[in-house]
Amino acid sequence: MYNNRSNQDNVLSFSCDRAQDRLPPQNIEAEENILGGIMLDPEAISRISDLLISEAFYVSAHKDIYAAALRLHTQGNPTDLLYLATWLADNGLLERIGGRNKLATLFDRTVSAVNIDALANLVMEKYQRRQLIKAGNEIVRLGYETETDLPQAEQRVFSVTHQADGDQHKVFSASEMAVDLYQKLEAGQTAGEKVGWYDLESITGGIYPSSLVVVAAESHMGKTHFMISYAYEIMTKLSKPVLYITPELDKTLVNQRMISRITNIDAALIQTKAQSYWPQIAQGVAQLSDLPWKLYEFSSPTPTMIGSAVRRAIAEFGGSIGAVFVDYLQHIPLESGGNMAHEVGKITRQIRDIAKYHKIPVFLGCQINRSNQNSADKRPNRHLLRNSGEIFEVCDQLIMLYRNSVYSNDSSDRTIELIIEKNRLYGKLGTATMLCDLSTSRFLNMAR
Repeated sequence: MYNNRSNQDNVLSFSCDRAQDRLPPQNIEAEENILGGIMLDPEAISRISDLLISEAFYVSAHKDIYAAALRLHTQGNPTDLLYLATWLADNGLLERIGGRNKLATLFDRTVSAVNIDALANLVMEKYQRRQLIKAGNEIVRLGYETETDLPQAEQRVFSVTHQADGDQHKVFSASEMAVDLYQKLEAGQTAGEKVGWYDLESITGGIYPSSLVVVAAESHMGKTHFMISYAYEIMTKLSKPVLYITPELDKTLVNQRMISRITNIDAALIQTKAQSYWPQIAQGVAQLSDLPWKLYEFSSPTPTMIGSAVRRAIAEFGGSIGAVFVDYLQHIPLESGGNMAHEVGKITRQIRDIAKYHKIPVFLGCQINRSNQNSADKRPNRHLLRNSGEIFEVCDQLIMLYRNSVYSNDSSDRTIELIIEKNRLYGKLGTATMLCDLSTSRFLNMAR
């Protein structure tokens, strides 16, 4: 055993040595053609300024030249040979980049800037590969530091492959936005997607990408059942994958409720394997296996861990996902020693950032306090959000659940009110009433 481990270490060491001996990914010729194109064609830099960053150049002199060209461009000045040489000289950088002869050589070698966009993409790709190598070395270091959390390593790799998005800032003109908006309106892409819960969707507008929807209620109102039922509708009506993050229930209990939703058999009977229902239960299990359904089970997931699970699910689903459900907020651990309201707000913002970055809807369950029980009207409102008013400020939609039967003890009352307290996505507020059967996690329109 010892010798085997030693051999593995030797192989790893050999691989690392071989990697260190190789030249980092780069394309000097592409860099030179980009810089020559910028000096040759007055419009060339405008085509790549929001795509290519100066740090992407492998040669230090090329970094300085491109950074100078970007500075001139943002000031409204040309980036031709004369202007560029003058600016570099005035700022004490001309000799550092190799003098006027360096600029003249780049200019003379360039025939045209027609392919400058493709070259910019190539240089950015080489840069990202160099960053990946750098991250790999850092991950090796993190691997030996046992006090460091493992998710940091994965986050480091992810930040490399998506760094281009964070390094670029584009300002859109009215003409660009108008054309884009018209095309989206014409294709119906600005409307929310609907699963057929028409009373609710008449207020919410449907399901929107890049949105954070907080589903809030006190205990036993049906938050989990609502999210399981909504997830089922998204998978079956929209044919889109769903990731369900469950800090509270283990995956077996969640899946039992999903099978109950599929088969319309009481979850308690499924749990006890009622023989008279066994054929339907077995069929429900088979149907569950065919659904685009993934669960992430962890008792106290951090936002970083949730982001990691979302990225993994997107990759495994082939690059697309219909929605993420997080059940629920109060199971996400706070940083020790901080202000509770501030920390809850911070977590909510981090989860919203996951939704915005991946352009997917995220439904976040949230517990509310019970101070409404002292009032005549037991219906919840946004002021009951536990620990933080920032939850209300951060979310795009707030849906609060209320079942009168919880207080009346009327088992025949199957109505549930979905109170929309905030809706920046569609603008409407109000209450939708549905029928629910929590024993089967089914939510139905009143007309049924």
